[in-house]
Amino acid sequence: MLKKKEKSLRDVEYILDNLRSEDFEEVKALKGEKWREETIKSIMETDFSVLVGVSDKPVVMGGIWGNSEIACVWLLSTDEVKKHKKSLVREIKKELESSKAEILYNFIYKTNHKAKKWLGPLGFRFDNPFPDGMEVPEGFEFFYKIREEKK
Repeated sequence: MLKKKEKSLRDVEYILDNLRSEDFEEVKALKGEKWREETIKSIMETDFSVLVGVSDKPVVMGGIWGNSEIACVWLLSTDEVKKHKKSLVREIKKELESSKAEILYNFIYKTNHKAKKWLGPLGFRFDNPFPDGMEVPEGFEFFYKIREEKK
């Protein structure tokens, strides 16, 4: 069963040492040769408190940071995540619902097809991969979700 807990350097390092191949390709393409150091720095220096793991072994970590208008959503995982898909989706839905942001977004690497499969049902759209005024890194495409008005 997945559970939410605070991030720690030990957990971040474990996830990065055991990344799914798709996540490894994506983070290396985005951050370059010093991908590991850059990713650790970015995660540890950013204020968020989402790390989902199993017992003492972290499986996936992610977060939403930004403001009430627009926020970036991200997720990194190990291969162990395959065993916890339902629990993961349930936790992600809770996090998305708790976000105050009107627009959630990020970029996805062109080969990360598995992530696209579960982002779509969570309401994320891929219909404008290279929006005007947005610098999309080479090999990536833009995805987003606009908060629905509650009736």
